[in-house]
Amino acid sequence: MIGILVITHGNFAAEILKTVELIIGKQNQTVSLGLQYNDSIEEFRLKVKDTIVSLDKGDGVLIFTDLFGASPYNAAAFSANKVKNTKFRCITGVNLPMLLKAFTTRDVCNLDDLTESCIKCGSQGIKELFHEIKINSKLLKNN
Repeated sequence: MIGILVITHGNFAAEILKTVELIIGKQNQTVSLGLQYNDSIEEFRLKVKDTIVSLDKGDGVLIFTDLFGASPYNAAAFSANKVKNTKFRCITGVNLPMLLKAFTTRDVCNLDDLTESCIKCGSQGIKELFHEIKINSKLLKNN
């Protein structure tokens, strides 16, 4: 099974994982890490590296971060050359649809396919209410 690590600023990672578990139940082989206001960046980087290694049971680790180029993302990037026998991928812009996809398909996908699937699902999960109503109204009129 692919390990999943969610890294964000503050408590967002822990809370979004709680939401995932509210919807689909308790998850194994997953960790949330939140960078808090007074945390040492160096200590946080080491914690991220160690967590990546501990989550890998042979199928790799998929990491989700909140913002491209921000400290949680940089902590994952820092680990790229530090974990020799662990394969991982990192997606930024974490959202609930992509996490639900990750948790419900990580047993049947390899790491690369899971990464692409989560990116696609996360992007497709972004909708605007009135635009969707308009599209669905047109579809109903045509039927």
